[in-house]
Amino acid sequence: MTAESPEAILAAADQEITEADAALAELEQKVIDGDSSITPDQIEDARKGRWWAGLQRRQAEKRAAALREAEAQQQRTVAQLEARRVLDSVPQSEVDEAERAAAEAMQKLRDVVRARNDARARAILVLQACAAIVPGRQPQGLAWAPITEPYAGRGQVDSSRRLWVDGRVLPALDEDALMDRARTAPAEADSRAQKAADEAARARRIAEDAALYRSDPRAFEELSAYRRKAALDSLGVDWSRYLGDPNRPRVDPNRL
Repeated sequence: MTAESPEAILAAADQEITEADAALAELEQKVIDGDSSITPDQIEDARKGRWWAGLQRRQAEKRAAALREAEAQQQRTVAQLEARRVLDSVPQSEVDEAERAAAEAMQKLRDVVRARNDARARAILVLQACAAIVPGRQPQGLAWAPITEPYAGRGQVDSSRRLWVDGRVLPALDEDALMDRARTAPAEADSRAQKAADEAARARRIAEDAALYRSDPRAFEELSAYRRKAALDSLGVDWSRYLGDPNRPRVDPNRL
């Protein structure tokens, strides 16, 4: 607590009040006890001193409040400067640039999908124009066939003709499905990363619990049954035999 801290200022004012109260009380007690040397002026001076100490306490409260506000303002300034620095480390311009790049990539994906479907349609026309190619499935090479029944293939958007490549149907690409898959790819990657992190954390915890089983069996007993079983499974210890071991340390079940 520094000399000019709000706490120090208030403490000093409180001390003055305490001393003034004590001085007044002492004089009053002497009068009560019959000390004729105490004059009314002394009592009045002591009361004025107490009144003055009260005023000083009110002044101290204002000074302390002003200091606290100045300290708060300084803290706000420092925090705002740091927050601005952090925020400016990734400016909005980078977000705008990334958004433009993503839009361009999605545009490119759409254009490529449409170009691929157009190429597929033109390939069918080439095959269709060749009288030597009989419509229908071919074991090798390319062939075409009219669609005469509903086709339940995933992503199938063909309307009238089907393209066969080496005995397998090559459907037209589903533009909407591909665009949606590209849009959800980052979230799916995050999900996979989080799942991997969770699995790694669980493996570390199991390893730590297994080590505790070897080093401190009593402490191991305080773990939940779920954690103990996972640790013992990792060590190849049979859970039923573990539970039936008469030498196993016992702990208060209410602590678990």
